[in-house]
Amino acid sequence: MRVLIVVWPLTAHLYPTLPVAWALQGAGHEVRVASHPDLTGTITAAGLPAVPLGTPETVASPATVGEHLLPAGHRDRLATALGIDQDSDTDVWATVSTYTLASSRVFHPADGSAAHGWGGVDDLVAAARDWRPDLVLWDPNWPAAAVAARACGAAHGRVLWGRDYLGWACHRIDRRRAELAAAGLPDPVAEIVRPAAARHGVPVDDDLLLGQFTLDPTPADMRLPSRARTVPVRRIPYTGAAAVPSWLGARPGRPRVALTLGATQRMFDNDKVLVPSLLEMVDGLDIEVIATLDTSQLAGQRLPDNVRAVDYLPLNLLLPSCSAIIHHGGIGTFTAAVAHRVPQLVVGDELRVAYAANSAYTVRHGAGLAVDPQQQSGAEMRARFLRVLSEPSFQEGTRRLHSDWLAMPSPNDTVPVLEKLTALHRTAR
Repeated sequence: MRVLIVVWPLTAHLYPTLPVAWALQGAGHEVRVASHPDLTGTITAAGLPAVPLGTPETVASPATVGEHLLPAGHRDRLATALGIDQDSDTDVWATVSTYTLASSRVFHPADGSAAHGWGGVDDLVAAARDWRPDLVLWDPNWPAAAVAARACGAAHGRVLWGRDYLGWACHRIDRRRAELAAAGLPDPVAEIVRPAAARHGVPVDDDLLLGQFTLDPTPADMRLPSRARTVPVRRIPYTGAAAVPSWLGARPGRPRVALTLGATQRMFDNDKVLVPSLLEMVDGLDIEVIATLDTSQLAGQRLPDNVRAVDYLPLNLLLPSCSAIIHHGGIGTFTAAVAHRVPQLVVGDELRVAYAANSAYTVRHGAGLAVDPQQQSGAEMRARFLRVLSEPSFQEGTRRLHSDWLAMPSPNDTVPVLEKLTALHRTAR
């Protein structure tokens, strides 16, 4: 069968889909990946055909996500209508109402938008009608892919890169439709895709918002409430390819520790505030720290003698030789640590609410600790780090998470399920 995968143009969204794409290819299926033109080189470097959607003139840059935020007053009205609980819902709602909705709006023009702004939608529908895939797997932040699937008669399902925030939003909206109507507010999820659906003659329904099924790599007890039909799949922590540096092969003479703030946040330039605290935390310890920080993150910083800075190194290369990892809480980094059985120190602050669940999950299962440079002193942060590095209980917690991770179906295991779902749902023959 033919499979078209549509991803939001960040490597953090692309990389989790690649093992599924490779598994489909290995089973003899044709796979193409569609996204923003800026991601074309990364897709083809992974050995997959790329389908660029639009041009730099007809499709927005992902860096413009901040321009698509709902006004604060509108978010507050939505929160009231949806009954957001300030104790239990705060972190999830903060993510949904800012990043999740804004990133979806980037590539989905509103009613009345200029014709030249529809490239990301129209090119996707045209590509689907031309190639006629049997199955479309789509990023929750690009729901026009479901419109394209309907237009060509393909089966379609979402492929998650993290927790199902939009599924949670749909679940909450279903329970509070009367309150939304009373406040004069439209469904904020449906409104994103409604103009694209109307443009191509497709009705907005459950399948258009949540897919006919959802590939979900999230551990079961980390998932959010959702009415989506879930197909679990083990997330394989691929983070790119690189040459193996000569120093990496030598067995370290003292504990080696990875320090990373991920790659995605570099684009938005909002992680530099953490760097001084982290370098101070490890300065002078009898450890070897490998910090995957670039020149902009290190600008104006003194690099301690026990820290080696490298601009980029895939965690699959680095973590097998590490005794611990210090990181920002991103789901890709969290999963890599679990896959390589490395205890974690997760660093957070109020800007990282989207990562709070990963941090809480790590702590709850005894696989690490969390610190907040705005709440803890340098001495307290160092003490927590040394506990993660030395106490056997964190290694045991990591082994339990690794066992749970292995118990999830692999991408190869998922291929027969996708074949059956495709046969069930596609309408074109």
